Amino acid sequence: MVKRERSVSLPKQTAKRRKRGGRRRRKKQRREVNPPAVPASFACHICTKNHWTVACPRLQRNPDEFPLMDRKKGCWKCAQRGHPSAQCPVKKYHCADCGGLHDTRDCEFDHKSEEWHEFYDPNTQHVFYSHSETREVQWTPPTHRLDVVLWFCPNCNILLPTTVPECVTCHAPRMESKASSHSSSSSSSASSSDNEEEDSDDEASSVSADEEE
Repeated sequence: MVKRERSVSLPKQTAKRRKRGGRRRRKKQRREVNPPAVPASFACHICTKNHWTVACPRLQRNPDEFPLMDRKKGCWKCAQRGHPSAQCPVKKYHCADCGGLHDTRDCEFDHKSEEWHEFYDPNTQHVFYSHSETREVQWTPPTHRLDVVLWFCPNCNILLPTTVPECVTCHAPRMESKASSHSSSSSSSASSSDNEEEDSDDEASSVSADEEE
């Protein structure tokens, strides 16, 4: 009788099974999102030109000069990390009214220019200012730089800009409040009195020195 030879089978390689409840870890690939178009009112925080701050050529060339900015992972607007671009707390815009580097809502040129007339009161010897439209009167000049002040010449009944020190017709000088002139005269008198006291002290010291000799 012929004996049958048994074939020896190799052990099968079993695939490694992950534990129950385990999750496969997938490498998160960061999506490169292209920034939107730059609005016309936006200004770069570095060079103030109309492009995103992360795309500024100065930041691209010399990133070491701007340690708080990240050209790759920073916010499009301010180039800083820690917040999304949609919630950027740093605002820097070109004003739509004057072209300055501030928000249009905060523009001081939103103020309507007003015209004020400067008069001199001989009774009080003080100048006062009257609004050309509302006739509002105040003792102090307007503070806004867009307002226009014209001073009145009583001899010729004309209004002149404050840049003209005297009337162009009668050459009368622009009047000022006596309070300011009085303060200047008092300061000059005080300085002269101080000089007189110093001279008297010097004379007294010289006399005492002569007596001692």
